[in-house]
Amino acid sequence: MSFWDQWTKKKIEKQNKQTHELAKYVKKLKRKLRTGVHDGMTVRADKKTLPLGFTLVELLVVIAIIAALVGLLLPAVQGAREAARCSRCASGMRQVTLAFLCYESATRKLPLALDANAVYSWAPQVLPFIEEANLVSQYDTKVGWWLSPTNRPIVARQLQVVQCPSTPTTNRMQNKPETTTENKTGACGDYFTPAGVHPVDANVFLPLDQKLSGDSRGAICWFSSGGTNATVAGLNNKGVANSKNALKLITDGSTKTILLAECAGREDVYRGRTLYPVDYTATGPLGKAIRARGGAWATTDNAFMIGSIKPWTSGSLSTLGDIPTPPAINSSNEWGHCFYAFHPNGTNMAMADGSVRFLTESTPLRLLCDLVTRAGAETTTDSE
Repeated sequence: MSFWDQWTKKKIEKQNKQTHELAKYVKKLKRKLRTGVHDGMTVRADKKTLPLGFTLVELLVVIAIIAALVGLLLPAVQGAREAARCSRCASGMRQVTLAFLCYESATRKLPLALDANAVYSWAPQVLPFIEEANLVSQYDTKVGWWLSPTNRPIVARQLQVVQCPSTPTTNRMQNKPETTTENKTGACGDYFTPAGVHPVDANVFLPLDQKLSGDSRGAICWFSSGGTNATVAGLNNKGVANSKNALKLITDGSTKTILLAECAGREDVYRGRTLYPVDYTATGPLGKAIRARGGAWATTDNAFMIGSIKPWTSGSLSTLGDIPTPPAINSSNEWGHCFYAFHPNGTNMAMADGSVRFLTESTPLRLLCDLVTRAGAETTTDSE
């Protein structure tokens, strides 16, 4: 064997030995890594040596930060949603008010809140002007608004345009029991026409220098023969004589006279924000007759004069008693009291010129009375 052959053989053997030793070292290193110890130090983060996620303290800090952010953002989100609902409510009221004005343009008069025979309200007269002509085309104004076969299926129709989106219970139904006819059943709405101010009742809550003495009729007043009834206090008070409504009779100014307002949530009763579910027969848990009269959009009870604190009564049944607060916005939604909405701090009002305004709960009663009456000769200004 030549010198070069011997040298090459030794070189190959040396390389094989080094390769074998390296392989042994790698194998040994892998074994040590699996055990987690190398030269006395932890080299592998397995489940028993190092944690794989957040510590408890870190997790609590993260949760606290998220909760704080939610607490800051949630009221803003809720406020934005309510603002949107209030805007939709104002839009619906504006549509209905413009329908009143279209009716006036076509007939040269505004509809009565209740006709001379106490059979129908303003609704069947105005609805054709908000694209509901097909709905009321078969409506019979010679019979009760709730009676079959003609009117009953019509008034059971839910109309979103007369519902406030902020009202917690939507698509409500009035179903007042009757003994001589069918139950007075109809889909409910949240808007009404202020027929005026109770000439006697409201003055109970006004200071001596603010007592009402002028015309107490509203823009959409009901038919009334007047007479001695005009001096009677209570919910049966129809006020002074009235046979016609018209824009020209609103001498206080159309921008200063309410045509349509909110009285939401009827026929359930709300006093403040406390709910008393409707109970026509006093058979519920409270054992009292409970009703915020005038819920159905077609009912002849839709309109009322503001200023009273008397509850609805049915014969000799026990009631909740008088409304414990003077007439004010969002005090109660009971018939004859005042204005009521589920918007925070106030309610929408549609004026006789078609505009919609938001009045706060702090609006004085005398100012509300001035805005309701159509010819009270008050000196109300826009700044008020």
